Amino acid sequence: MAHEPTEACESEILAASLRTYLSETGFSLTGLTGKGATQSITRAVVQWVGASGWRCRTEAQMRYIDPPRLTNGGCIAYWSPSWSAYLDLRVIRKDGPPVAVEIDRADESTAVDKLRDEALRGRPALWIRWHGALRAELPAGVARLHLPTRSSKAPLRYSLAPVTGTEAITLGPAVTSEARADALRRDQQRIADEKRAAARPQERGPIRCYR
Repeated sequence: MAHEPTEACESEILAASLRTYLSETGFSLTGLTGKGATQSITRAVVQWVGASGWRCRTEAQMRYIDPPRLTNGGCIAYWSPSWSAYLDLRVIRKDGPPVAVEIDRADESTAVDKLRDEALRGRPALWIRWHGALRAELPAGVARLHLPTRSSKAPLRYSLAPVTGTEAITLGPAVTSEARADALRRDQQRIADEKRAAARPQERGPIRCYR
């Protein structure tokens, strides 16, 4: 089975570059709410992007490779995953493919699915995970930088000691050429299906029931 490790290695290199930047700039946070901590980390990442000579888009739209399916949830039918998806950051570089970045406090999010699909498309994928326990496995091509924070009780606040350059970086396996080719085929099929669907009369969407 052939492997194409370039993107996976680049994801790890980018994670190490960000870790070095946070260490050199003495990044830390103290007594912030969850929202405030996420905003502070996001600002630091945006500054790293600028210092690297790149630019970025926040809330950058992306699409999953596999189309969502209409799921019956009892009184409501809904699309899963949703049709619209957004990356926290998309880093635009002149010297390489765009980089997908997600910033999360917990594993229970759609970040893994979004980064997995971006990596399958041949784009570096970086997951910045702060606080909490970490899932053992990562999708192929995805690198994770862990920023361990402490939390207080009543009121809940988070703190992060200055980054020292030793924060853990974990890397998923390399993306195989077979997986890349299959993802490309499914991606193109979805685009074709959406074009055909757009040309047909609009169907009724998810139906709610009321009691």
